Amino acid sequence: MNLEADRAAFAEQGYIGPFTLWEPEEMKAWWKVQRKALLDPENNARKAFDNPVNYDRHLDIPGLSSLITEPAIVRRMQALIGSDILCWRTEFFPKNPGDTGTGWHQVETYAIGEASKGMLEATDRVPGTPMELTAWVAFTEATRENGCMKVIPGSHRQWRYDETAPMKWNDAAKDNSFFGYNYNDIKIDKDWDPDQEHVRHLEMRPGQFIIFTARCIHGSNPNTSNRQRMGFAIRTVPTHVRVYGGMTEFEEFGHRFQLDRHGCVLVAGKDEHGLNRVLGENFWGEPFTPLDRLERTV
Repeated sequence: MNLEADRAAFAEQGYIGPFTLWEPEEMKAWWKVQRKALLDPENNARKAFDNPVNYDRHLDIPGLSSLITEPAIVRRMQALIGSDILCWRTEFFPKNPGDTGTGWHQVETYAIGEASKGMLEATDRVPGTPMELTAWVAFTEATRENGCMKVIPGSHRQWRYDETAPMKWNDAAKDNSFFGYNYNDIKIDKDWDPDQEHVRHLEMRPGQFIIFTARCIHGSNPNTSNRQRMGFAIRTVPTHVRVYGGMTEFEEFGHRFQLDRHGCVLVAGKDEHGLNRVLGENFWGEPFTPLDRLERTV
């Protein structure tokens, strides 16, 4: 790991990677086990949210509980946002054959949809240091043909979208939207469109990952192949960020999420701020194992 090089690349691009977590055959075998776990009624009975959206399955599927603390991922995150890190959400991102691309979008506090207030609130902003990161892990091959992610390098330095502006969810308008939310509605400059020459397509083998700030404008390509693409997002914040402050529930993508069972997971360092409910074990009673602090902090 070359963390200094990672810091420099991240400052320039808003993302780093791809990096190899596991070799393709290892990931394929691991994903086969997790896919079976996703269908297991005993896991489903324990999941945090009673809706079809598979948020936070790291809380009830042991393989995902371990994945969120993988050193190859977390060490790189520590180099970018500091030693003390919470995982506040995980999400699956399937793209099936024939699915359209995901439209460009840009967020930071996750004020998505009808919400004007974000789900994340930083209490100790440090200039040049992001308040959130996402690791996007390729469970399957991700190519331009089956819908890999795409980004605009350097776009994290300028807001092109007003994430606090309300958007109405429309399940019928999926083409190139963000799963029913159209970010064109909240463009700051309605005439702005990305220069295609600047777009980077992030193809990955199974077992590779990237790390990015959601301020970096991103989306994905349509799946024109006959193969499913499956990605998994691990979303993290420094411990000084308040998560879901004062909220008991929220709505996204036409579904309601009750937060009474939600908790963050400490994936590295210590939580000396105490702003959030932190779970020490998953819903099977198995402890999470955070990494130690990184000696050099940012």
